[in-house]
Amino acid sequence: MKRVPMTILYIDDDQDDLLIFEESVNTLFPDITLFKAQSSEAGIYILNQLEAEKKPYPSLIMIDLNMPKTDGRKTLQHIRSIEKWQDIPIAIFTTSATKDDIEFCQMYGSACITKPMNFIDFSKTLQKLFSQITPL
Repeated sequence: MKRVPMTILYIDDDQDDLLIFEESVNTLFPDITLFKAQSSEAGIYILNQLEAEKKPYPSLIMIDLNMPKTDGRKTLQHIRSIEKWQDIPIAIFTTSATKDDIEFCQMYGSACITKPMNFIDFSKTLQKLFSQITPL
């Protein structure tokens, strides 16, 4: 299934982070379609639902590393284990990108980005990240 330019799935258990992300995307990139999920399970459900509805997969999946129940590492591993989702770009968002976090992400073909702490830094990070996405 092909992806449509600039459709993003953001998975994060923190409601405030979801809101900041949404506000940043809507302000900077109003043409982007954003799907939000407050858990790994909800994010996987969205991916399955898109397929069931014959809609394109996201251009990018962003995952919070530290979530309860199923954390970002397990979510990344799960998505990469599904052949049809393997080519979707993924960026892991974390409050502290340790060497182990970065190496883990690289092993699964994902970027590891330190989560910005304010709207201005968040916006700059999104601009840089989105400028590197090549729509399929």
